This record gives sequence, C-alpha cells and structure tokens, in this order.
Amino acid sequence: MATIIYDFETSGLNVYKEDVIEIGAKCIETGLTYSTLVIPLSKKGLSSKITEITGITNELLKTDGKKTLQAFLEFFNYLQDVYDQYNDITLVAHNGLSFDDIFLRRMLRYVQGEGYTEFDEMFSKIIYVDSLMLSRYIHHSRRYHSMKDMCALYNVTNESAHRAMGDVDALAEIWSHLVNHFKQLHADCSGTHLKYILYL
Repeated sequence: MATIIYDFETSGLNVYKEDVIEIGAKCIETGLTYSTLVIPLSKKGLSSKITEITGITNELLKTDGKKTLQAFLEFFNYLQDVYDQYNDITLVAHNGLSFDDIFLRRMLRYVQGEGYTEFDEMFSKIIYVDSLMLSRYIHHSRRYHSMKDMCALYNVTNESAHRAMGDVDALAEIWSHLVNHFKQLHADCSGTHLKYILYL
C-alpha cells in the first residue's frame, strides 16, 4: 500500500467553478514528489486576493505554468507509476473530502473528455482519506483542526504555507503523527480501514 499526500492551490474556493493552479504531491513510501504550476482554463486571471494568499501571480503562471492537459496528464502518470508499483494508493488531503478530492474528480473528467481513459481503472480503486477528519477523530476534544492548528500542535514548520508543496511537506509530518496516534487505537491503519472508521 502506498500513501500519497497531495494538495491543490486553486483560483478560488468554489470547487465546481474554479481552476487548479498548482499541484503538489509526495509519496510517503518512496519520497518521490510531483509539483507544477498550472495555467488555468479560465481566462479571467487570478484575483488579487488569491495572489495575496498564495503568492502566485498571473505572470508567474504564464512564465512557469504548464498547460492544463499537460499538467494533469503528468500528475496522473505520477500516480499511475506509484499505483503500478504498489497496486494500491491512498490519497490524503487536508479537507480533501470537501475540496481537493472534488477538484481531482473534475480533473479526471476533463482528461477523460480529452480522450484519455487509461487512468480509469486506477481511479476506480483509489482510496481517499481526509486528514482533517482523522484529526477530528484523534483529537475530538479540540475545537480547531486546520493545517495551521495542526502545525502548531505538532510543532511542524510550514516553510511555504498556501503553496502546494509547502502544504504537502507539512501535512506529511502531521500525517505521521496522526497515524501514530491512530495505531494506538487500531491495529489496522490501512487506507481501507481508515476510510471505514472515518466515513461511517
């Protein structure tokens, strides 16, 4: 089983209308990462608020961003390589259930619409786990469970908050702590069991 921590930066918070502008991912087992800026499909450009939060500018996307299809295919090939090696992937994102996982499914539909269906089998078997829900399960007496709060709890330094790889690296550390806590309660900490416990 392989666990991949992933994070998207996006052009806004509406999961059904906005675009992915940055992808970050890290495989816990191998340490292999994938990271890229993505030129959004929308031509409206980033708002000043998104630039203020992420530090990503329209100019940066134009100079360093990859076209949408290229970026998505590269990311999916990265996932496929891990899947082929381990025959199993658990994808972990903080607040993934309400945010990142939805963007990822939209990305898959976009790629399928462009005629690429070779990732369908892998995606049918991927297990999604929201680390926010695991945090709430482990630390049920705490009121706040944001990335910032979890970083403070576990003394994790996020070198680049609100940038995809910065958040991925921080979450990888947080995830290690959460899983260690979970192991004290359950012998099985596989993605399948985590999903069973958290999504009842």
